Amino acid sequence: MDGIREDSRLRFSLRNNINALLSLIIGFLLSMIVLIFLQFDPYALLAFGIWYGIDVVITLYLHIEYWLKNKGEEYEVHFDELVRFKNGESTVFKVSDIEKIKVYMSPALYRGSNLHFLGIEAYHYARVYLTSGEELIITCLLTPKIEKALRGLRGVKVERKKRVFNTLEWK
Repeated sequence: MDGIREDSRLRFSLRNNINALLSLIIGFLLSMIVLIFLQFDPYALLAFGIWYGIDVVITLYLHIEYWLKNKGEEYEVHFDELVRFKNGESTVFKVSDIEKIKVYMSPALYRGSNLHFLGIEAYHYARVYLTSGEELIITCLLTPKIEKALRGLRGVKVERKKRVFNTLEWK
């Protein structure tokens, strides 16, 4: 791997996808346990169905949005550069090419908590602002700990932004 730490390589993996969907999976399992305990009471079934249905739709929207944005991309983070691999080509961005980084995260992630009540709380991403005016987007489907990975770039300012719904459409 040419001296590259494995945690500095940001790429799609089954593990990253499952990590992003874990709150949704756990919510489903806990709902099933409660519904079994309540003997599938019609009112409880309706309440859990509506709650879980809304959670699934919104979470899958974010998951698909993030997947489409980073599909075919990989990144390597070194202390002095960020390397993007896309469509078989690599582009090197030196630290001097990076103006700042903003990491958009849910309130739970902002506090450092791993307890999520909704599936959307695990979704977060970073906008890397380049001095050329271009922006790079790195989502949690490439690495579950974006902020930690990007703090490896020495001398680059990393801002944290707290938002409940972290769609890529809003800046």
